[in-house]
Amino acid sequence: MVGIEPNAKDLEASFAMEVINMLEREGKINGAIKNNMANWQHSGFNVYCGQSVKPWDKEGLERLAQYIVRAPISQERITYVSNSMDGINRIIYKGKTSNMYEPFTALDWLARLVSHFYHV
Repeated sequence: MVGIEPNAKDLEASFAMEVINMLEREGKINGAIKNNMANWQHSGFNVYCGQSVKPWDKEGLERLAQYIVRAPISQERITYVSNSMDGINRIIYKGKTSNMYEPFTALDWLARLVSHFYHV
């Protein structure tokens, strides 16, 4: 039976809100965190509407597992600079799409990561 194929982008916001609401109901996040997450530029949520992976598809399962465990950022785009000219250690991050280099102090880098606001 052939049905209407959904557009993944149309589903992402609803999916994200369902997960965020579930986390709040389960006491894993509070209202402030929920509001913060709802306003993220890049939610981190993704809906896949392509071919499903069958239980007997060993190669497909392997690809899916590799995708799930991959790091959210590439270590190849991170450079650590110790004792820069001003005496402050820095992380230099090369943007994925912009190819621009942006320097961060260690605390700024951690803040950027945990707030999920890396848009470089």
